Amino acid sequence: MRLNRNAKGVNWCQTMLMAALLLPFSPIGAASEAPGLSSNLSSNKPSVAERLLLTGKISSVKSQSFMVPKAGDAWRYQIQWMLPEGSIAKPGETVVIFDKSQLANQIEQLEASLLRVTAQEQSQSIDLTSSVLQAKFDLKQKVSELEKSQLDAGVPADYIAAKDYAENQFNLMKAKSELAKAKQSLKEVLDKQMASNAQLAIDKSRANLELAQALNGLEQLALKAEIKGPLLYGSDPWSQKKYAVGDTVQIGRLIASLPAMEELEVVAWVNEVDVDKIAIGHPVTLRLDSQSDISFSGDIKLIGRQAQKQVAWGSSNWFKVEIRFEPDERVKIIPGMSVLVTAAGQI
Repeated sequence: MRLNRNAKGVNWCQTMLMAALLLPFSPIGAASEAPGLSSNLSSNKPSVAERLLLTGKISSVKSQSFMVPKAGDAWRYQIQWMLPEGSIAKPGETVVIFDKSQLANQIEQLEASLLRVTAQEQSQSIDLTSSVLQAKFDLKQKVSELEKSQLDAGVPADYIAAKDYAENQFNLMKAKSELAKAKQSLKEVLDKQMASNAQLAIDKSRANLELAQALNGLEQLALKAEIKGPLLYGSDPWSQKKYAVGDTVQIGRLIASLPAMEELEVVAWVNEVDVDKIAIGHPVTLRLDSQSDISFSGDIKLIGRQAQKQVAWGSSNWFKVEIRFEPDERVKIIPGMSVLVTAAGQI
C-alpha cells in the first residue's frame, strides 16, 4: 500500500512538471482566435470615405471682364498701362490702357482721306454746276434758234425765192435736231451731276464712318470699370503667365477681370474621373492658401454639365464646380484668393 501511494505521488509530480514546462509555449490569445470572432471585429471597423482635394479661387457672382477690344485694323494690341493687381477700382476709373500709336496714325490717314473727299466734292460740284449751267444756256439758245427758224420757215413760198424757202425749211429741221441734242446733253449732265453727287456722298459718308469708328476705337483702348472691386490680371491660356504691361495680346483675349465684393463664391475644377463622386449639396471644407490654419465650411451649389479643357493641366477634361460658403469673421476673403477645397467623395 505504501508503494502504490509513492507511485501515485511520483506520477502527480511528473504531470505538474510537464505542465510547467509546456506553459510558455501555449497560445495565450487563443480565445481571441476563436472562429467567427476575428471576422466580427473586422466587420465592425468604420469605413473611411475618400477625400477629394480640389483647387479653386474666390470669385463673385457679379463681375466685369476686360477683353482686348477690336479697334481699328490691328488684330493685336500692346498693353501700355494697367492698374496694379489687387487695387480696388471704382466705377468710371480707367483700369487698362492699350498702345494708341497705331490707331492714332490710322486716324490721321482717315482725316486726310476725309479732307480729300470733301475737296473733291467741292471741286466736282463746281465743275458739274458749271456744266449744267452751260447745258441750260445752250438749250435756251437752241430754243431761240428754233423759234427764229420757225418764223423763217413760216414765210410762204410765194413771197420768197424757192432757194430761200428750201433753205428756211432745212434750217428749221436743223434747229429741231439741235434742240433735241441740247435737251439730251442737259439730261446727261444732270444725270452725271446726280450720280457724282451720290457717289461723293457715299465716299464722304464712308470716310466719316471710318473716322468715327477709329475715334470710338481710340476710346475703347482705354478700359474703364463699371463696378467696384479688386482688379485681377488674366493669364495666357497656353503658358498660364499673367499678363503685364508691355505684353502684346490678341483681340478678344481676357486680360483682366473685376469681381464685385458682394455675392462671393468659390469656383473650383474637378477632373472627369472624379466628377461622379460629388453631388450638389455635398458639404466641403475650405482653406485659403494665405490663411491655411483656418478652415470654413461650404457646400456644392452647381456642377457644370459640359467638360472643358484646361491647356496648362494636360489633356484631361474638367468640370466647373461652384461652391457657396458661410463667411467666417476670422478669415479675410477677397476675390482672386486661391482656395483648397476638401470634399468627401462617394466611392
